[in-house]
Amino acid sequence: MPPSIPERVTGEELLQLPLFADEIPEAVEWIAGQMEVRHYETGEVVVREGDPVTEFQVILEGEIHFRRDGDPHANVFVGVTGDAIGVLPFSRLKTSRGRIWAIRPTRIAAMAASYLRELVYRAPTLAQKLVAEMTDRTREITRAEESANRLLALGKLAAGLAHELNNPASAAVRSSARLRAVLTERYKHVMALRGEVLPERAREIMSDLTQAATECATTPGEMDALERADLESELADWLEGEGVPGELASGLVEARVTAGQLRPLASLVSSGILTLGLRILVADHEIFCLTRELEEASRRISDLVQAVKTYSYMDQSPVAEVDVEQGIDVTLRMFQHQLKHGVQVSRQFAQNLPRIRANGSALNQIWTNLIDNALDAMESLPPEQPRVLVVKTCVEPENVLIEIADNGPGIPAEAQSRIFEPFFTTKLMGEGTGLGLDIVQRIIRSHKGSIRVESNPGRTVFQVRLPLST
Repeated sequence: MPPSIPERVTGEELLQLPLFADEIPEAVEWIAGQMEVRHYETGEVVVREGDPVTEFQVILEGEIHFRRDGDPHANVFVGVTGDAIGVLPFSRLKTSRGRIWAIRPTRIAAMAASYLRELVYRAPTLAQKLVAEMTDRTREITRAEESANRLLALGKLAAGLAHELNNPASAAVRSSARLRAVLTERYKHVMALRGEVLPERAREIMSDLTQAATECATTPGEMDALERADLESELADWLEGEGVPGELASGLVEARVTAGQLRPLASLVSSGILTLGLRILVADHEIFCLTRELEEASRRISDLVQAVKTYSYMDQSPVAEVDVEQGIDVTLRMFQHQLKHGVQVSRQFAQNLPRIRANGSALNQIWTNLIDNALDAMESLPPEQPRVLVVKTCVEPENVLIEIADNGPGIPAEAQSRIFEPFFTTKLMGEGTGLGLDIVQRIIRSHKGSIRVESNPGRTVFQVRLPLST
């Protein structure tokens, strides 16, 4: 069979598109003559990620979507009728960074990229539009990828913070529920004791015991489990001998109450009144302990919230006098959940760093990316090998120097010259956008600083220098 004749697009059809509207008809006719039309059904793939990109294409009708495969956080970019895709004039694009597929029946006119140089000569107005389109496209993709990179980093931090907040919050819920139950029980015992006339000396002893229990709750001490068991057994025997339930021994030992302290009281009141008094004493001690637990849980939650506010520089102007070491320390607190799992953190702070004028939130994004990369690198170490994160600061004549080092396997030598390139990553597909270090570098440059890396197996260190005055 003779080869099929490719479908052609007419110059008149191209002139109906805004992209070609301002170009001279002769140039558009020439462009149409170099193009052939392709049809794609709904869901059909136009280009796969990694495929060579060798054509300048225009969507004649329909709609296509573009997305990076393997990255659940990647944005979807939409192309509609009249949009230019593929290789544009002066573009360095060689392979597709994602997959393009048709959302509905779509017609695309394609021209070999080898004609682009002549296109620039014949259709300068169109060439200017395409260059502007390429710039806008790059800016949009970069902005979206930066946003995705930030979300990835924030997602990790948020997961850790959620865990850190959940522990004290759950403790506060448990303590408050138990406190309500203990207060109810205490009220019953107080009502049962109501109307009983106690000797003055008995009241004084109960008051002293309650005060002692309060102090113990405020400054608890450690007690050996064996020692506790012996004390409980001894006290339970004494209580039962006085007609008091031995079950109270555990609470009394917890309150550091001994049989010697109770003997004077037992000689002044009946066993029934003594039982009620001791139940109230045990309840008071537990109430004091529960309020201390609530206070500690609330303080931990408050500290975490304050750390988040400091990390994000909420309620502060974007550019201010920034304490670099405080920013790094707060960022480390954001990673506390990950750091607790076998990572040793060595803070080698100079303690005398002068404040620098900077965007504190942007600087914290630098520390977040570098620390996150270091933690990821150390994930590949054997479980028995220590993981060490070293953060060091010092003052130089014109800069503050921040070093973030890890003892991971290092960056391959062939990759070290490319790690700051946009979209380049040594991580597995879907584990990184390849923009973290690019963002870091641009933030540092915007602060008139510099960054360099030294990496060998067992040690990788990033050095960030920020000027003392900007």
